[in-house]
Order: sequence, then structure tokens, then C-alpha cells
Amino acid sequence: MDQMQSIYLPVIKSWRLNERMYGDLTSKSKKMISRIHGPEQFKAWRRGYKVRPPPVSSFDTNYPGNDKRYVKYLKDLRISFSDSLIRTIDKRKLSIVRKYPKAESLHDCMKRTIPYFRRNIVPDAINKGKRVLIASSENAIRGLIMYLCEIPEKYISELSIPNGVPLIYDVRSKCIKLLDDESGRNPLETHNFGPAAPYLFRPCQNEDGTEDDVSIEL
Repeated sequence: MDQMQSIYLPVIKSWRLNERMYGDLTSKSKKMISRIHGPEQFKAWRRGYKVRPPPVSSFDTNYPGNDKRYVKYLKDLRISFSDSLIRTIDKRKLSIVRKYPKAESLHDCMKRTIPYFRRNIVPDAINKGKRVLIASSENAIRGLIMYLCEIPEKYISELSIPNGVPLIYDVRSKCIKLLDDESGRNPLETHNFGPAAPYLFRPCQNEDGTEDDVSIEL
């Protein structure tokens, strides 16, 4: 934003747009997980819609409840009575703990990203004609795209989100566009969006009503 001389633009942060919680798989390499649990289970955990990875314990270093930033700033989750009891016994003083996620599937992640999009981003920005840049991690973006582009559940595991590639959602046409990098190459051939790419790149219209040429047939 500094390079674009746009440092004055407001930046709003929310934990609800964070990457999903990988539970006990956090900090472990993909090769290790695939070798120990098998490629099919690894794919189910990584790309499945409702498959949760093994949860972490309340005392694990990767548990959000042990992160001072979550404890200090996150105030919109209900209280966890079981974790509060465990902490109270462990510390021998009354401790109130919120119900932080110990593992999340893509579906779980969407339960916090989609309501935030509808209740905050849409009325505060989109409905006012503003352009919004959502900077997040792969699964938070995958969930938003699944919702916005109406991708069926059975195809979401086949969707890949390339790192660092800006995706422009056209509110009017309800489709995804890509920026022209002026290389002359088809961006759909340059970047791998997976077999579910047709659900992203439905025919879009430009502002003048003409059809955008960066689209593929369903």
C-alpha cells in the first residue's frame, strides 16, 4: 500500500478471516502427514469439506487459547466451561476461557468467514460501492469463493488457489476475473486452479457490457 501511495486507506483486521485451524497437523510437513497417515487421509484432511483433522489439546502450544493475541483481542466467542474448569484447576484460580477452535474443516472455517463477509464487508463496503481487498490464506479464500461462485460441495476439493495471484470477484456477473500481467499468456494456463476452475471463470462482462475474454466454458 505504501508503494501504491495508498497508505491512507483503512485496514480492518478480523480473526474470522484467518486460515483454518489444522489441529494436531499444525507445524507438520505434508510429506510427513502423507507418509504416516496415507495419501488418501492426507487429501481428505487437506481438501475435504467437512473432514476435521485431529484436534489439539488445551495445553498444546498451537492451541489459540495459548496465544496471547487471541486471549487479549478475541471477545466474540462464547465461554468454554470445560476449558475454564481445566484452567481453573491447573492455575488454582478462577480462569475464564473462550471456546477457541481446536481443529477446523473447511466447513467450520466458512462458519466464521461467510457471516463476517455478509454482516460486515457487504453492508460496510460493497453496498456502498467500495472496492475491498481481502488478504487471507488459502482455505479462508477457498470458502469465500465456494460461497460467492456457488461451487458444489463435491467439487470444492478439486479447487486450487495459487499463492499471490489476485482474484477479482465481479459482483454483477458473479464470476472471477484475473489481472492482465501483459505477458500475452493465458493466465488459466499459467496458474493451476484445479479441475473445478470452470466454476470460477464463468463468462463475465466488462464495464462496457462486452464479454470478458478471460473465461472458460463449463
